[in-house]
Amino acid sequence: MERHRIIVLVLISLITITAYTQDGSTPGDTQNVYTFKLDYNVPESPAFAVLDANPTTILRASTPQEIVTHLASNFLSGNEVSPGLALDFNPYLTFGGRLKSVKEYRNNYGKRFLANLQLSFATINSMNFPDDLLFSGGIRATLFDSKDIIFDEQLGKDIDTALLSGFSDSGEPGPTNNNQGIVVDNPSLKNAYLNAKTRYMEKEGGSLALGYAIAGRAKDNSFKTDSIVTYRHQAWLVGQYDLGKSEMSINAMVMYRYDQTPQTNNNDGLISGIALRKYGQKLILSAEIYHNSMTESIDFGGYAEAYLIPSITLFVSLKKEVNSVTGDEDVVLKPGIKWNFSEAKK
Repeated sequence: MERHRIIVLVLISLITITAYTQDGSTPGDTQNVYTFKLDYNVPESPAFAVLDANPTTILRASTPQEIVTHLASNFLSGNEVSPGLALDFNPYLTFGGRLKSVKEYRNNYGKRFLANLQLSFATINSMNFPDDLLFSGGIRATLFDSKDIIFDEQLGKDIDTALLSGFSDSGEPGPTNNNQGIVVDNPSLKNAYLNAKTRYMEKEGGSLALGYAIAGRAKDNSFKTDSIVTYRHQAWLVGQYDLGKSEMSINAMVMYRYDQTPQTNNNDGLISGIALRKYGQKLILSAEIYHNSMTESIDFGGYAEAYLIPSITLFVSLKKEVNSVTGDEDVVLKPGIKWNFSEAKK
């Protein structure tokens, strides 16, 4: 009898501990990870970086999105145009990787690392090699990001509240209604993300990312084995620190680049510099300065990124840079579009 009493007490204790643990869960723990994605401050394409097609040279260290395309054009001082296309995606999520919930993402660093890997492929027509098609591939890993939106507990709470309300301001059934196929506005959910963006802009914190990319040429636009050559490798480490209430961040990057072309004669060196970025609800502005040891030049530029259309970001930069192939000094205007194909918020 005494033994049975002890067993009962142990079971009651275990139930109490379990209930306490569940009650202490973080808001939003059971939500899907994609629900927390904030289409803001999306990092540059690694494959575009090795082709010098990105609007900026100093890259970001923030967490990426699942699938993003980059369309870019370089308008040189001589009015020549170099159009390009890049596709960035997360291989873990794209090819069947799963995260049970936000809680698993927050607690499992291995899966969080995989969920933030970024594979990148790009192609571009370049005036430096007018008869060839340039192509590239790259990989990028976010080692940590203290401003990762998925760790925003307030957003989790606001999402739960918005979805549980079940109604829009018009009185129509909201996202929690059982009628499938009905799409209605949920102002509370929209406000939850707007408030999350404001917290993101005003939050102090840092992030760190590293990457590697390789570029090649298809001579005479031919993809035969003997017509394809690699001409550039690069690896980089970038750190970012956001200053908080000032809504500004500082990025610092060091990149090793190796060029293998007839013009550069197997040249290698470092590209290093800093960028200062100012956050806004609809606009991100930045300025950068960097040193290229291969051309022995100090280059600089300005950049603007506009959030005017859902899932689509418009950007433009104006840069002074020395061409690593020709050695010419150019003033380059680089406009483009980022289109985020990641799973929509519901």
